[in-house]
Amino acid sequence: MPFMHVGWDSAVGAIKFVWKIENFLKLDSHKLYSDVFSVGDYKWRILMFPKGNKNEDHLSIYLGVADSGILPLGWSRNAKFSLTVSNQIDKRSSVKGATQHNFNADKDDWGFTKFIPLEELHDLGKGYLVEDTCIIKADVTIFSDGTQGSSKETSNQIATTGCKIATKSSTEEDIGAFFLDLESEISSSNNLSSKHVLEEALTVIRNTLNMDPAHSNDPGRNSKIKTAFDVLSSFDDCSVLTAEQKEELLTTKEKFVDLPERAAKAAKDKNLFTHKEYVKRTLGCKLERCLTEFKKAKEETEQQERNIATLWERVNFLYAEVGDAEKKKANFSSKQKEMFELSKDLKAELDVLEKQWPEYEATMKTAEEEEKMVGTEWLKMKNLFNL
Repeated sequence: MPFMHVGWDSAVGAIKFVWKIENFLKLDSHKLYSDVFSVGDYKWRILMFPKGNKNEDHLSIYLGVADSGILPLGWSRNAKFSLTVSNQIDKRSSVKGATQHNFNADKDDWGFTKFIPLEELHDLGKGYLVEDTCIIKADVTIFSDGTQGSSKETSNQIATTGCKIATKSSTEEDIGAFFLDLESEISSSNNLSSKHVLEEALTVIRNTLNMDPAHSNDPGRNSKIKTAFDVLSSFDDCSVLTAEQKEELLTTKEKFVDLPERAAKAAKDKNLFTHKEYVKRTLGCKLERCLTEFKKAKEETEQQERNIATLWERVNFLYAEVGDAEKKKANFSSKQKEMFELSKDLKAELDVLEKQWPEYEATMKTAEEEEKMVGTEWLKMKNLFNL
């Protein structure tokens, strides 16, 4: 039985609800509902979108009325609530959102669409997922119509459930508030019976034992445990607690300090291992990518070396051809100059001949006439001798 302290003002009731979701990274559902929890006659549940609701880079969580479909027309519930994603390594880094809403048939759920970036949530080193488990807490206070949530004291209880597997657990904040209420009760218990005070002290111990040992390691909480044990040791009424029971309980006093410290260290070491495992896996993946890129770069380097060798072969071949062409060019250039000089000489001779040509033509004409005259005379001589 959780400890209940009733002191109603404008608040109708309140509850602290813890939802443990195992195998979180393996979830393939678009949305997920917690088990139903109640504050009096009011039924609630948490609605979560593991991959975001209309926003794929943030976790989305809401508080919803579980039985809205069967409530009478015109119903409404005024609630002040907070939703928290617990950081299981450093609780001071837990992400919390608080608001107030008047739930009705048109708006039967309310919460936060952009609660925490999924990249941050999925980073195992951040502490929001330990052993692939996410812890979401809801702190809900229900008010009567027209109130603004300024109650002085409300009913408090711890409700814990799990996704698929129910798991009992409590948090440091829950137990701290619990012990604070209990200390107030004990300090003002002048009018209470010895048996009632003893039962309150036993409740402190029972609730601490119901906690995860790693979560109970807190100096303030240890002080509450010591107070509870002091109450137990001050009673000698055998009708309330037998001597054997009293002795057995008192022998466990030291273990309330030793065991939580050992459990906290073990949890810290496990979280460190989980983080280092994630780092190792990440580094391994990066190394594999580096090796793949290295092999590709090596293959490309070798291919480029082959291309360069081929190009140099072509270059050397072209160099040889260029050399031959240069030699041919030099030969033709020399011959060109030789022909140029010869042409100039021939042109000069031709120019001289051209100037002398009329004289040669006149000589040619005279020679032809002389040749005719000689032929004529030669024929006459031939005829004279009748040859």
